[in-house]
Amino acid sequence: MHLYSFPAIELVFSVLEILDEMKVGGTIYTTKNSLRTPSNFMKLYRELQVLNVNACNVYSPLALPATQWLFSIWIIFCIYGCIKFSGPFAFIMFVGAINVIVALVGILSLMAEVDVRSKQLLRSWNGHSKSDLLKHFIRSSQSIRLYIGTFYYIDHGMVLTMLKFISECTVNLIILY
Repeated sequence: MHLYSFPAIELVFSVLEILDEMKVGGTIYTTKNSLRTPSNFMKLYRELQVLNVNACNVYSPLALPATQWLFSIWIIFCIYGCIKFSGPFAFIMFVGAINVIVALVGILSLMAEVDVRSKQLLRSWNGHSKSDLLKHFIRSSQSIRLYIGTFYYIDHGMVLTMLKFISECTVNLIILY
């Protein structure tokens, strides 16, 4: 399952880099300025939206939800073992919990950045839009969002909700056993 979801990390980094390159008003670019024209912006943004839809069709139904739930359960049991056990096994469980928390929060925070940066990109082009076609395109475009399952998309609030869920489940497990 994890091998299936790991290519999504490369997709996230690529989309974030492309969104940064498309932003108007930046100081340092690695691409030519001629690529940041309104017609190229509209074409490339639509291509990113199509890429996102296709990637979400592959990763959202099974790979991302399964990875999130597996990592969450792993964190809960590692924290529980760290608190309940003693000796080197407790330390190993503590290190494992910290590693998985950092990985899960880091990956989901990067995925949440796609939505934030695409909104910033649309705002930056909205301030520089002079043509009616570009203004209409920006008004009709939605930000690029990565979904987990079919119910919700990844944003920074979802990451905090997931951490709240992990802490509540850990406390419930400690109280019950």
